[in-house]
Amino acid sequence: MQTFNLFWRSIKWRFQNPVTIIMTLIQPLIWLLLFSTIFRGNETEGNYTAFILPGILLMGVLFSSGISGIANYSLKTGGSYYRIMISPAKRSSIILAHIIDAAVSTFIQIMILMGISFLMSVRITSGVSGMLLMAMLLFLTVAFVSAISYALSLKLPDENSFIALVNTVTLPLFFVSSALIPYDQLPSGFRIPVIINPFTHVINSLRMLVSGDLIDWMQLLFTTGILFILCIASFVLAVHALKKDIQ
Repeated sequence: MQTFNLFWRSIKWRFQNPVTIIMTLIQPLIWLLLFSTIFRGNETEGNYTAFILPGILLMGVLFSSGISGIANYSLKTGGSYYRIMISPAKRSSIILAHIIDAAVSTFIQIMILMGISFLMSVRITSGVSGMLLMAMLLFLTVAFVSAISYALSLKLPDENSFIALVNTVTLPLFFVSSALIPYDQLPSGFRIPVIINPFTHVINSLRMLVSGDLIDWMQLLFTTGILFILCIASFVLAVHALKKDIQ
């Protein structure tokens, strides 16, 4: 019940400030439309929109969930943050509510991007089960990124430094992946950082579910395992940062 009440408080703030959803949607949307138009005639990967869709969805997660911690600065300014801190709410419930709030706002964007991609002739070859698996992978990614974002918001002194750091990290993580180019077409020296990047495995698994002929369950299990470990680590980090912040 604590988690739900905190989540409801956060989601009301989110919809009272819809710019936080709109601004993080614009760039993934532009990239989806731009690259789909530029490479429409490219037959090397079939439907290029279907090929880049997993990377664009990940970009949406990185932008939306990555910036989610900015709400703490507004809450601190208004005093709500400190009222929550002196309440008997569990610290783990506060972080969990933040993750769910980030998931709701991020999945609104994901549904918009998916809807537009369907209008551009993208079809999920793995069907309904594949879409559910995609939702699971994306939720785990949101949980990992939003927990890190929350922890950073407690460590950085103001919104400007927070936004600068998030923007500095987000795009390199996106580009150093297989989001736009197949892994086997990357320069050999560039493949090592790409394969180390955990988001590469998320993109590859999403791409398999979007346009693969069969579901590679080993690949899916491997990606899920990585994300689960990252989620646990980031959640523990966020709870620790929260406890340190109120001491």
